[in-house]
Amino acid sequence: MAEKFFGGKTLERYEHGGQVYDAAGKTGSWLDFSANINPLGLSEKVLRTLEENLRGVVNYPDPQAVELKRAISERYDVPERNLVLLNGAAEFFYLYLNTTRPRRVIIPVPSFSEYERAARAASCDVELVITKAEDNFALDVSRLRADCVIIGRPNNPTGNVITMEEILRLAKVSSVIVDESFIDFLDAESVRLLVSEKISVVQSLTKIFAIPGLRLGFAVVEENLARRLNLSKDVWNVNFLAQKAGVAALTDEDYLRRTRAWLAAEKNFFVERLSNLRGVEVFPPSVNFVLFRHEQSERILKELRREKILLRSCANFAGLDGSYLRSAIRSREENLKLFNELEKLV
Repeated sequence: MAEKFFGGKTLERYEHGGQVYDAAGKTGSWLDFSANINPLGLSEKVLRTLEENLRGVVNYPDPQAVELKRAISERYDVPERNLVLLNGAAEFFYLYLNTTRPRRVIIPVPSFSEYERAARAASCDVELVITKAEDNFALDVSRLRADCVIIGRPNNPTGNVITMEEILRLAKVSSVIVDESFIDFLDAESVRLLVSEKISVVQSLTKIFAIPGLRLGFAVVEENLARRLNLSKDVWNVNFLAQKAGVAALTDEDYLRRTRAWLAAEKNFFVERLSNLRGVEVFPPSVNFVLFRHEQSERILKELRREKILLRSCANFAGLDGSYLRSAIRSREENLKLFNELEKLV
């Protein structure tokens, strides 16, 4: 089913997880499962780099971000001429849509709300194509035909991973933005290999490296489009510390190895414990977050907040309702605290 939404939107429609400021203002520190951030936290290499470079903030950041661009190019094996550096991956949707001005944009939902918000900000005609829980949120790409289609891979919050073949099929009839913000958590090929005039890929570095407060991402796009986008963006969109932290993070192979080892073990444990809870329907995850459903989700959220634990309500995701919740997968100790409370509530 496709639904068209017109007119004004409330800000609540576009709220995100990670609302620790609202929560902390009420009482002390919280255990945050609402934001999908690497629980290993800042790597020692990144922390040391930030400490060593604090005094550098008296200078403007390098507008060309030469060191960071080189590090991304080497780490992900992409030409520097195809790169657009970003103040977080979300910047790309606004930059791309305001620069290219597609008339009609299709967004499969549920998905990251900034896709829709950016399209509406660019005055695009937005069509949301709703995928169904009973089909495990499978996407029929034959239904997607527009000037531009925006897809998460893996998709947030469902965790679904569209195939490379499906992306190529889609690119025959539409320009495609593929959001691979969580791809580094996944042992899979990236759509970066397919970049062309019709396929653009954006990736966050804040989630895998646990630096959301610094805001850092990049896009890989066709060379001429990269030139246009780089001319259109804020010249200092990536700040000095973000550039330094990015270079350090991208060369920290030990941190990436430990991250993948943690997720391989913890994801199975988390899903097994969650699936054993009475009344919980779990949708199989691919990365570091899990979508699940319970008829008493609103009560569960409220009771967990009393214990200073945050989950992500999915009530404001198009295509979902208040019975759906999303949880990040965190450390074993933190996950056990969550399940200890959940077992009391269901």
